Amino acid sequence: MESISEAGVSPRSTAHANLISRPKPDAHAASPMCRNRDEFWTGSALRETSVLHMSITCLGNTRPFCGGDLHWEEWSGPRPHGGGERRPLVLIHGLSDSCRTWNLVAPALSAGRRVFALDLPGHGRSARPDASYDVAWYAGVVADWISSLEIDEFDLIGHSLGGGIAMRLLLELPGRVQRLALLATGGLGTEVALPLRLAAVSGFLDLAAPLLMGMGTHAGMMMLGGNFNASERRHLARVNATPGTGRALSRTLRGSVDLKGQVEHFLDHSHRLGDLPPLAIYWGDQDPVIPVRHADEVVRYLEGVRVRRFTGAGHYPHREAATELVPELLRFLEEPQATPRIRANMRAPRRAAPARPRMAIPLARKLVGLV
Repeated sequence: MESISEAGVSPRSTAHANLISRPKPDAHAASPMCRNRDEFWTGSALRETSVLHMSITCLGNTRPFCGGDLHWEEWSGPRPHGGGERRPLVLIHGLSDSCRTWNLVAPALSAGRRVFALDLPGHGRSARPDASYDVAWYAGVVADWISSLEIDEFDLIGHSLGGGIAMRLLLELPGRVQRLALLATGGLGTEVALPLRLAAVSGFLDLAAPLLMGMGTHAGMMMLGGNFNASERRHLARVNATPGTGRALSRTLRGSVDLKGQVEHFLDHSHRLGDLPPLAIYWGDQDPVIPVRHADEVVRYLEGVRVRRFTGAGHYPHREAATELVPELLRFLEEPQATPRIRANMRAPRRAAPARPRMAIPLARKLVGLV
């Protein structure tokens, strides 16, 4: 990818510039949730990889940023016989999720490469700073974190909100993303589930007490599926009950969604990009959050893109179709790929909405009779 001129890149906020201290392993490094993901190895499509199980390691790390901690897991597996080390891979999860969402695919993806799975700020075991939480802010934080890892070229996979952040990273780190895979991603269409649109404009999440956030997470996971086991549901409910989570999720939604749907599209910023990296898009055909037709519509404005739908899978193809997805991802990451091109005269379905005044919280209080 060609570099972007300075005029095409917005200046990075100093609020997330401090990502320079040495990472420290944390207690999670010894957690069986991190080291022993035995359920992953039951998939027949991945059975040949199971001989590597005992050689795969996963370490939890934290690093100070914005006055708090940024947490991530680093997976590493043995190099393939006779092969060298492959490019590092960065994984970015979606809204109200955590780095553990990748536990069914990260072991196989780590063969011969370092895999970094981040807890986004406001999520998982990372801090909840008082920040804007819009996609551009997230991308700036993630870009600084990646740079602090001292990796140059890397591959990138994003799910849902993480996919929108991943596309923004093409602007933040021009030329460094070598492969981009998007799973049930935001930013490729307008439609999104009605509950998210209502949450974005009502401000109810700002008022939600930590206990309610935890209970709501558990109920939401039961409704959306995702093939999370009971232990994983408890973990996510527990971390989402951390004070500040409601504020982070509310601001994230208000920065990316309104009553009409998603406010930002890939085509809003495509004119600022040089050559795109090889791009693959994966989606469950039963996604209740973002409709699968967004994947089908990509070929209307992008040439040379791999698109794969998974029958019966919902919003979490990396969990609900892991045994099908992993071989697809490995082929995409390791085999030569076409360079995608944006078709001429393509426009985003709607312009990105301007920042809205913070009227959502008073509205929510009136609705619930607090004022």
